[in-house]
Amino acid sequence: MTTLTRPTSRKPMLIVTPLAAALGALGGLAAGSAPFVGVGAVTGLLWAGLAALLARPLLRLRDTMAADLITVSAAFVVMLTLGAGLTQHVMYPTPEAYLGLMQSPASGGATGLYVALNPLVEWLLMPAALALAWHRSRRRRLLLAAGGVYYLQRLATYLYFAPTVLGWTHGGTLAEVGLWITLDVARMALDLAVVAILVTAIVADKR
Repeated sequence: MTTLTRPTSRKPMLIVTPLAAALGALGGLAAGSAPFVGVGAVTGLLWAGLAALLARPLLRLRDTMAADLITVSAAFVVMLTLGAGLTQHVMYPTPEAYLGLMQSPASGGATGLYVALNPLVEWLLMPAALALAWHRSRRRRLLLAAGGVYYLQRLATYLYFAPTVLGWTHGGTLAEVGLWITLDVARMALDLAVVAILVTAIVADKR
């Protein structure tokens, strides 16, 4: 007789907790203020604590529809941010135009969308998609790949893209903006890859 064992959240949380604190600290660092680094780290720890409390109930939820909905939602939100970035590149294709956008009152709206949507995927949808699919080996592998690419993009954002673009409100050279725009195209390609992998994870799991 085979005994089914329930997944435990303790060992993964030993990895998730410091990573969540580091991710929160990087978000604070991107804001350019030392106090926000501490606030971000504490936020990461609080999130990890909440995740630990919800891990077991979430892992017991093995409803395929719920897993599909969360994964599709993650892909949709990433696609929204990708579309917003692509729109900005089309509307402001030159370094002069893009720098003008960032130094105008419209810059708040241009960055506000990312501030609202990125944490939704980063802290909720991607972790939940992984948790719900953890017992499905094929989907788990694909979601781990999607998560790896996504968090690599977020790491680059916190270390380079966000601090650089936020600094343009007080200055910035056209050469710097031109380099940022070129590298941002590569970052959008990573977002597109994340969406493709997430969709593939859903489709592959149905075969």
